[in-house]
Amino acid sequence: MLTLLVISVPRVFAGSTDTLHTTYVVNSDYVPTHVVQLSVGGGLHTLMPRLTEEGKNTAGLRGGHGAGAQAQAIYTYFIHKYVGITAGFGFELYTGNMNGEFSNRVQLVDRVNRYMNLPNGQNMLYWLNSDYKDFKESQQLYMLTIPVGVTGRVNITDPIQLRGTVGFGMSIIAGSHYRATGQLETTADYPDYNLHFDSDLPQHGFSNYYLGGYQGKIENTFPVNMFVYGDFGMHYQFTRRWGLYAGLYISYNCFNAIRPTTDAAGNRPELVKFSMDTRQFTYAGILNSKFVEAINPLSFGVKIGVTITFLDPIKCNCENW
Repeated sequence: MLTLLVISVPRVFAGSTDTLHTTYVVNSDYVPTHVVQLSVGGGLHTLMPRLTEEGKNTAGLRGGHGAGAQAQAIYTYFIHKYVGITAGFGFELYTGNMNGEFSNRVQLVDRVNRYMNLPNGQNMLYWLNSDYKDFKESQQLYMLTIPVGVTGRVNITDPIQLRGTVGFGMSIIAGSHYRATGQLETTADYPDYNLHFDSDLPQHGFSNYYLGGYQGKIENTFPVNMFVYGDFGMHYQFTRRWGLYAGLYISYNCFNAIRPTTDAAGNRPELVKFSMDTRQFTYAGILNSKFVEAINPLSFGVKIGVTITFLDPIKCNCENW
């Protein structure tokens, strides 16, 4: 009995000393309950584009992975010494690119007849040939995220814990951007008249174009999506109030983040289009075009952060948990 009293008296005083790790971590009667974590991270943040059948059959068109970053503010309420409920908000940047050298051929209707001696009102079918060289389009997607999950923690030693969180959340697309570079050569074939037009008729849309000036936004994104996520890492408590966290994270957007658009005939938009009426050349962006039917943003990377414990830790009467 005397031996037990000698051992327990120092522990009682240790529980009231803020400067000792035993006040608030593993070998303690006190466990932090309200924890806020501020973190930043980065790694693979790619759009995971899924090509349409036409995109898959377009030899030379390739998709590339991208890098990105995230920032989060997370609150965890530990309902048990091992388990807590987590919620918060964050910001994520995703990037991607499509590149290669490829050709595209599409049949169109020429309703202008400015250079053919045809009766008024007669239309001509023709093939527009588009040859892309040194093509690359880069994309960026900006998301606000609201994660909700369950956090678990296990102590390894006095100030060090393993922590992990799994859950789901809502992602809100806050903005997007694309920029294209490369060369585009357009020619035409009129099979009914056995005619071929080279790329020296810019007044009819058949020319060599430089794509470096074309940029815009991804027009057809869903504003809200759902994602699942998880992170796992180590936490070091170096004062009663402050701690450090470092770990890995992964998240995946469950649903298609774009909604493919079609015209009245049910056709997806062309990547490029020349209007005979206005003499204007337009570039749609590859994620807005007939080549891509879906994107499911995926992120995987490393995060670091600080934790702040608010209010007094609860007394749990637990040892070596």
